Amino acid sequence: MSQSRLIELSYYDPAAQVRLSVYADTVVLDHNSKGGVISAVRFGGYPEMVRAMSDAIYGGATLEATQNRTTRMLQSNVKGYQRQISHDGVYAVATLMASDDAQTDDRSQKGDGDGEMEGQEALQPRKCYIFCPQGDRDRLFEELDHKTAAPLIPAFRDYVLDSLQQRGDLRQLEVISLKEKMDAWVLDLKPEDKNMVEVLEQGLKDGSIQIPGAVDGAPDGFDGVENVTGYLNTFGVTVADRIRNQFMPLFDPASEPLSDEVLEINDCIMGRAGYSLYDAQLAVAEAVKRQLDRKSVALIIAECGSGKTKIGSTALGALYGLWASQKRGKKEKSFNLVMCPSHVTRKWVREIGETLPDTYGMVVHSIADLNRLYSMYEQGDKNVYAVFSKERARDGYMRYPAVKWNKRQRAFLCPDCNEVITMEISEDGSRYTVPADQFFFQSEHRKNHRCPTCGTVLWSAVNPSRRIEWVKIGEYGWVHRYGAAAHLKRTKSERVVEQLTQIMENPEGAFPVRGAQRRYPLSTYIKKKLRGRIDALLCDELHEYNNNSGQGDAMAELFGVSKLFVGMTATLINGYSSGIFHLLYRIVPGLMLKDGKSYRRPSDFDAEYGVVENTYEIKDGEYNSNRRTSKRKAKTRQLPGVSPLVFSRFLLEYTAFLSLSDMGKDLPDYEEIPVPLEMPEDVYGAYKEAEKELQRVLRTDRKVAQKILSTYLNLLTVYPDQPYDQPEVVHPIDGVPIVKPENCGDFTRLLPKEEKVLEIVRQKVANGEQVLIYTSWTRTDSQNKLLKLLREEGYRTEVLTPQVPTEKREDWVDKRVKNGLQVLITNPRCVETGLDLNAFTTLIFYSMGYNLFTLRQASRRSWRINQTAPRVEVYMLFYVDTMQAKAMKLMASKLAVAGIIEGNFSEEGLAAMSDVKDLTSQMAKELAQGIKDNVEDIATAFKKMAIINPNRNQKVMEVKQEAASAPAQERVVSESPDFGIRTVENTERQRLYEGLLVRTQEEQKKRKSKKPVVDENQLSLFGFVA
Repeated sequence: MSQSRLIELSYYDPAAQVRLSVYADTVVLDHNSKGGVISAVRFGGYPEMVRAMSDAIYGGATLEATQNRTTRMLQSNVKGYQRQISHDGVYAVATLMASDDAQTDDRSQKGDGDGEMEGQEALQPRKCYIFCPQGDRDRLFEELDHKTAAPLIPAFRDYVLDSLQQRGDLRQLEVISLKEKMDAWVLDLKPEDKNMVEVLEQGLKDGSIQIPGAVDGAPDGFDGVENVTGYLNTFGVTVADRIRNQFMPLFDPASEPLSDEVLEINDCIMGRAGYSLYDAQLAVAEAVKRQLDRKSVALIIAECGSGKTKIGSTALGALYGLWASQKRGKKEKSFNLVMCPSHVTRKWVREIGETLPDTYGMVVHSIADLNRLYSMYEQGDKNVYAVFSKERARDGYMRYPAVKWNKRQRAFLCPDCNEVITMEISEDGSRYTVPADQFFFQSEHRKNHRCPTCGTVLWSAVNPSRRIEWVKIGEYGWVHRYGAAAHLKRTKSERVVEQLTQIMENPEGAFPVRGAQRRYPLSTYIKKKLRGRIDALLCDELHEYNNNSGQGDAMAELFGVSKLFVGMTATLINGYSSGIFHLLYRIVPGLMLKDGKSYRRPSDFDAEYGVVENTYEIKDGEYNSNRRTSKRKAKTRQLPGVSPLVFSRFLLEYTAFLSLSDMGKDLPDYEEIPVPLEMPEDVYGAYKEAEKELQRVLRTDRKVAQKILSTYLNLLTVYPDQPYDQPEVVHPIDGVPIVKPENCGDFTRLLPKEEKVLEIVRQKVANGEQVLIYTSWTRTDSQNKLLKLLREEGYRTEVLTPQVPTEKREDWVDKRVKNGLQVLITNPRCVETGLDLNAFTTLIFYSMGYNLFTLRQASRRSWRINQTAPRVEVYMLFYVDTMQAKAMKLMASKLAVAGIIEGNFSEEGLAAMSDVKDLTSQMAKELAQGIKDNVEDIATAFKKMAIINPNRNQKVMEVKQEAASAPAQERVVSESPDFGIRTVENTERQRLYEGLLVRTQEEQKKRKSKKPVVDENQLSLFGFVA
């Protein structure tokens, strides 16, 4: 066909008497005995025609292709294509590309005389399609390497490509295109890539290719490399150079000065706050400013306490300054939004006031506040930041169960169809439905959201002036007025029991619902009323919007109406691939669509970038039957684990990373110290009895074990801390008690943990320090017990409870610290984000939960860049040979994995990375197998993660003068056999930022003010992949 005109594709369906016609500019054809087979095609036309033709090709239709009066018949493969359709007004374009054959498994159908093969799996040959620039053999070889599991290196390129073509395993396809200069290939692979392996084996035999280092006597470069640390010490510089050459950073602090705009903001901070930003912070602000100028979206992933608030606002203010100097845009002021947790809203206002000139910030609590602030903005000449909490952004009306109780039917009915609402119960491996009880409606969830019969929503808005059948108890849920007595067995909270008693005594009484005012969601109001007027959105603690939740939807609405977006967090990923899926679709939906990940199929994303455990049931055919063995997927479960490709494919181009180690010379020492303790003999004996019974159940009755596993693990974790008043564990089917924990004492008994806490507090308070104590388990009396003991000892002690409103917690703590507070007791979740607790340099985990994110956030509340104390210590108390010790060991391994993600490699982290079980499953496994934990191993694991900074108090000039002796000193510390501490392993990274501000100021003096030119043609990851 000539390439002078578009190719007309037509299809006629005689049964439906329908003719379709579109025009293509690119067609890629494979050939068989019957003619050409479409491997890829791009065509356009009216949307209805394009969609219909796309369906026809996907269904295996035969088409006519006409160009310059020449006609050819083209075949297509049934359901063998990936499709993408785009619209531009009245015109649509469709692209179909042949899909690679999956590595499917077929069941052997051999039955008689071949019983050994029954149920075995046989891999099938497969076809893979490769598209690359015309004549680019390097790209062809790269794509081929992605298709096969056989090990390939660039030195094999010419031999492998020539050999595969000679064998006919790699064939070039016919490309007809008016615009695209490309080559298309099809690669035929045998099962287990045997033909590729044969090519490599033959080349190694005849000497056509050689593996580096395989020649006798020739050095391979791996002398002395025994582990990952040795590898990075030997090849780290080379690897870093290659990465740097392939992915050019937007800002290189080692070779580029800071822009004038960033320096102006820093001068403003110096004048108002009395200090300058650190070089590393200024470098990240410069990079984020450039990224916003290019892509309008930037993310800052920085450790707790690294100053994300000031970095984000500095970058945005510098960008506005750049645009003003270049006179881009008519506006000389901007209206911006800040969305953050409620307890840091006033902190944001304070930080904005310290950072940005000619700027005003205000906390917004309602739509009226927002309208008032926007009116001030329109009348004034300053930049304005509206700061509101994530809770307020999606703060709509409270909903209650709208179901009606029917006394005659003794069931809850749908308000529309009057059908009985049912719930599903699973017992002894069987599932059945029963009428829903009131506990089913204690809180709104997916199963009770709609009526299963008519689809009506079963929850309605609370009207404060109207009496309803339900009463809301804070932090507990909805209670039916005439069923309050049934809830007494389900709670031990004195506050909840008191309210339930009041309802029982007067079920017809008035019980107003707190916070039931109807509010229009602030995010929806901004979306409708201020579209096009929002210049930027700064989103703090971005990880809290990663779920399919109301707050996540609020963030998505505000993101959609903002011209610029800056997201900030310390831990973007929660350990599961599902924890990043919705967030990626909110901030980079285009990349998700290009990657072929549908919003309605998050399971596809989890399968590629996460860890998924599929359980299959295999059913053999009946005796002497012709039915073959069948396999059915019975259960799918997601496990912890996220592929690093998530960062490289979706986040790398948009993200600036910053760790506290980049500013290490200004940080105090930080160490987490596990403290093993022995239980009293009677408590130990009672604990072992309960543990023994659980081990028996785990080994003998798997169904029952699955139902009571969570309850039992919680009992074994909590019992050593409170060996009294613990509920018995009952059989989930017959209700017979399996274990009744023995009462070993009462509230007044002093246990080893309390003794150790008192010992640490005495020592630290005597040294003039303040102590923060974390208790994770809310159902124990640990907080009250510690409060009583410490106050009896004469220490000024307070408990920060969840009842203190989140927005008032910072002031609550500051006020008490100023009044001489010595010890603070709280749950880690109350302070896990936003709060700086620099006054407390000793932290004690009296008990510890299983949430790694909460542990990391809470443990570093005091380890910040503005901490003036020389050392921060975190004590973690646990009882030896208990579930607490297992949790401590597993937490250490997961922390090592987190260190790898942040760039701190270790053999322990790599080993833990391969174990993708969640903490509960791992503890249950170790309990069933009777694995004992070595106290020394736990202590060593945490010791290796300590951060010791011997140069903290040295001046910068002293460090420069002693540069010659510093490496020897660092080497001695890092190789200490007792610690293995990461003292200054980030020295090179610190030197990258060292003196950035000084160098920039010196260059300013030598030259006239010139704006740094940003190279817009820098190589990006996604441009390279495309």
